[in-house]
Amino acid sequence: MATESEVPWSSETTKRFLETSSKVDNIELEFSMHEVMCEERWKTTFVRLDGIEDTLKRMDSRMLSMGGTIIIFLAGVIATLINIGAPAG
Repeated sequence: MATESEVPWSSETTKRFLETSSKVDNIELEFSMHEVMCEERWKTTFVRLDGIEDTLKRMDSRMLSMGGTIIIFLAGVIATLINIGAPAG
């Protein structure tokens, strides 16, 4: 079994190792920057989604209020029509 001192390490191998090491360092830096940008984008997305959710809740409550108002109005119209058509007695 070969020891570290017996492993052939040519200048070409050293050159390739340094190039690869440099590429790995660049990729690591780019990935770190990508992570930071994505984190900020997700924060912005969640803030916007919270705003959309609040807007949908307001719209839902308004629609329920309008629906209740329409039902009460129509019930009043029906009651009036029934009373108008009923014989006086």
